[in-house]
Amino acid sequence: MELRFRYGRSEQAAEVADERLIAEIRMPSREGVADAEAALDEALAQPIGPALRDVIRRGDRVALLTVDFTRPNPTQMLWPLVERIESLGARCEIVIGLGNHRPMTDAELDGFIGSHDVLQPGSRGEQWRLGQTSFGTPIEVAPFMREFDRKVVCGFIEPSYIAGFSGGRKMILPGVASYEAITRNHFLTLLEGRKLGVLDGNPVHHDMTEAARAVGVDFICDAVVNPDDSWARIVCGDLEAAHREGALLSREIYEHHVQQRADIVICTAGGWPYDVDMVQAKKTLVPALECVREGGCVILLGECEDGWGCATPWPELLESEEPAAIIALMRRRLAEGDLAWHWAPCSTGLLFSSVVHDRGARLIVVSELAEELRPTFADTAPDLASALAMAEERLGPHASIIALHDGRRVICRS
Repeated sequence: MELRFRYGRSEQAAEVADERLIAEIRMPSREGVADAEAALDEALAQPIGPALRDVIRRGDRVALLTVDFTRPNPTQMLWPLVERIESLGARCEIVIGLGNHRPMTDAELDGFIGSHDVLQPGSRGEQWRLGQTSFGTPIEVAPFMREFDRKVVCGFIEPSYIAGFSGGRKMILPGVASYEAITRNHFLTLLEGRKLGVLDGNPVHHDMTEAARAVGVDFICDAVVNPDDSWARIVCGDLEAAHREGALLSREIYEHHVQQRADIVICTAGGWPYDVDMVQAKKTLVPALECVREGGCVILLGECEDGWGCATPWPELLESEEPAAIIALMRRRLAEGDLAWHWAPCSTGLLFSSVVHDRGARLIVVSELAEELRPTFADTAPDLASALAMAEERLGPHASIIALHDGRRVICRS
């Protein structure tokens, strides 16, 4: 049989014997909303928490925070929401929650949401400072955020490998937060409790929520995303209550129980834009870790036309033969509040290390980053067929396989 995976704007394929395939994991979509604007009106009429009319006042200047192009397109919800806000007599301005992502070009914005008349905050430079969270994260956001009377979120809820689920509070941190705030928050991935598809006890989630409450989020309007990028439901209302209800539905959609681990796991985030850089592409390694046996092999497909995504990961972690010692140092420095900011994009190194050093598996990456990955403990291959041949050299021609499609969202439980 032929296995085909989305890779950038194209595909990668390889032939394997039918009997080798344990599972081809593709999560089925729920029935999507037929009319996005009607679904929005229904959600606004039955908010989970305050109604939009309860928080927006005539004359308010409203920041409507939404996603960039590394997420599904919000247009069908965004512009009707602008109309609903302005019908209440408020002035609405769109803010793109970039986090540490690069700013979108005017052409990209026009193609994505139909307008480039937006604000795009930079995570460096002057910030609006409001103290710090109980986790020690500085609450620092773009200075123009203090100019708004109200803040409304318009985004998506899907599984997140560090925050449990996306949406809601993430539009503040990391969305419009400073580089230092994002870095400190992401370092909390080193603590116990951070897990894909889990909110309770997740320090990254709780830290983000504290920051969002401090900055002030008056209303959220988030779509729960299906695997085919349709919308299963729109939830509106309170920052925490509405988000939690959406997260519960998202978990129902994406949770998959792995009956048997495989010798080889082939995984992809789902092609462009979900593998536009390694920040996005590496997310599929989280469910892959639940699918591969000890000493097996993970083949990561991620084109990464934009490179690493925010900065080159700290090379000492990716090139070390004993990354556990470096990770232990990071944990100690986190506890002491003495972090090295150049460690910021460490999550790629942490996930790569989890495959190779924690699971004892071989990691083979098919990507445009092959040359930069050469000094690391990950192996590289020019295409899927070559990567599969490399895996078979170690595990044999009859090694079992799990094919993990669109792995950025799947919540695998083994």
